[in-house]
Amino acid sequence: MSKITDIHQPEPINDGKKRISIAMQGGGAHGAYTWGVLDRLLQEKDLVVEGVSGTSAGGMNAVATAQGIIQGGNEGGRQLLDKYWHVMSDAGRSSIFKPGVLDILANKYTMHNSPGFLMFDFISKIMSPYQMNPSGADPLKDLINKLFDFDVLKDDDSVKVFLTATHVYTGKLKMFGNKDLSAEALLATACLPTIHAAVMVKGEYYWDGGFIGNPAIFPLINECNTADVMIIKLNPTHRNRLPTTAAEIGDRLNEITNNTSIVREMRAMHFITRLIDEGIIEKGKLKRMHVHLIEDEEVFQDLGWSSKLNTDIGFLEHLRDAGRKSADKWLGRNYHKIGYETTADVEGEFV
Repeated sequence: MSKITDIHQPEPINDGKKRISIAMQGGGAHGAYTWGVLDRLLQEKDLVVEGVSGTSAGGMNAVATAQGIIQGGNEGGRQLLDKYWHVMSDAGRSSIFKPGVLDILANKYTMHNSPGFLMFDFISKIMSPYQMNPSGADPLKDLINKLFDFDVLKDDDSVKVFLTATHVYTGKLKMFGNKDLSAEALLATACLPTIHAAVMVKGEYYWDGGFIGNPAIFPLINECNTADVMIIKLNPTHRNRLPTTAAEIGDRLNEITNNTSIVREMRAMHFITRLIDEGIIEKGKLKRMHVHLIEDEEVFQDLGWSSKLNTDIGFLEHLRDAGRKSADKWLGRNYHKIGYETTADVEGEFV
């Protein structure tokens, strides 16, 4: 990939279209919020998605979006996203991860009181995936192979795809682009090491990309012509109360860890933008990015890590509807600013 110092400001295309690239955080079932955001964005006929970057559930959304658009335009993207999330929910009907009675009475979607989740949480602390599942069976792989056609994505990069995984041996970031895509690459980006055995891709072992790039933004800067990057964020930056229980503390640590990489990249982008705006770097020498952010921290304030395993269709559609609402609100305020200015409060959110 090109170094950031080699990236020049692209010439605008005056065809009435709005071009963006989209970076999507991972978060298991919480990725249904991203589904809703994408579903609403893709209703804009003049919105062109040039590239998508994702980790874990963000990677699933990225692949569904790209393949759907390539095969059927924006509407095709909406249809494949809808199909993916409903198939995922159907596959989880026999799962042991169901909200417990106390969870239901509290009108929450968490599973802190779920017998199935509590049993799994305990066992996973004393047994590895290699002990719990020695055969390495993974129904998700069959589902992915049925839903996605990786040859389509390899042959047509009109929507560029970037999936992030963590190389187990080196701890370095691995980026899978269109030519590298496969069921194994997609599984690698979503491989939580306490739940799944490491995924082998071309002789190398990988874990979930959320540890090192959640999501990675740099490939969208380097490889896409558009200067507009939309970030769809799931993990709350701020919490409105002190975590005091073991579950709450674990959840907060998970959020902070998964937000670290995006904070690091946003700080770097903010620094370079300041240098450009202050004239220290000559305009046109570097691509000045326009950053956009869609999130709703209130939606996730009462949700913990356990709810990321909740594939009940009612919960997924609840998050989808929240995502659609957030996107609709953002479009009403900012659609005309795409291509012209940053709409995200970068300093307040990340710096």
